[in-house]
Amino acid sequence: MSQAVYYKVSFVVEGGKFPGGIINCDQEPLVGDEVTLDGHVFTITEVMELMPPSGDFGFFHATCRYVRDAD
Repeated sequence: MSQAVYYKVSFVVEGGKFPGGIINCDQEPLVGDEVTLDGHVFTITEVMELMPPSGDFGFFHATCRYVRDAD
């Protein structure tokens, strides 16, 4: 099986204060990574693969926590 080249990631923010989103990424999301959504920076706290890679795409769900506003 080949390694995915692009990743479609569903982000959900803990606490519900900020909206999440679905983003196409070049790298697999990892716990501890930071992501910027809608002008805010979040750290990823949990990652779950939703299904095995399909062609060049991998599908993930990531839970994240607010860290700070983006510069």
